[in-house]
Amino acid sequence: MIDSRRAQGPAKKEIPDSVVQREIRRALSSSDGPFALMQIEGTGSVAVLRVIETNGPYRTWSAWGTSERRSVSTRGGVITSTRGLGTDLMSSSVNGLLGMLSRRQDGIERQVLRHLDGENQIEETEAYCAFTPDGRQTYEGGALRLAVTRIDVFCKTDTGTFNNYYLVSDSGRIVEARTWLGEGLGYFTLSHLR
Repeated sequence: MIDSRRAQGPAKKEIPDSVVQREIRRALSSSDGPFALMQIEGTGSVAVLRVIETNGPYRTWSAWGTSERRSVSTRGGVITSTRGLGTDLMSSSVNGLLGMLSRRQDGIERQVLRHLDGENQIEETEAYCAFTPDGRQTYEGGALRLAVTRIDVFCKTDTGTFNNYYLVSDSGRIVEARTWLGEGLGYFTLSHLR
């Protein structure tokens, strides 16, 4: 994992964009398989990910070029769970979210995030999310360049709010997603490179 931390305190260090771009080029030239760039806002970590396992509509991603077992799983481009990252997201309900994103129109959907608490019990966070298309733009990442629609998603839980966004291609593919994964994990951005 490339550690790209902003200079906001002694523990954070910024990695030049040229280093990240070089790693992306190396990964894309190593294989014709799927790759993505993951950024964790809370730590400033950045990693080029590759698919290590597929189970039906789910893909499990891990850092390219390493043997570590920290991972994220996705369905349709949306992170559904994490492993080895601390207060992991054990699972999430994303069917309604994926349906709203494929339609690229206004609406409200319920989402549930499940984490383990300090006593190894599943704790659910229920959110009601409002979807708002926010215009067309061009997405450029790795080997991809395509027209997308940005969908802003504003969510409210019993304890607070969070805001996500998704970039959805005309074919319905989610090519980039900035998603809040819970109190312990914060925001992750997953950008597809191929």
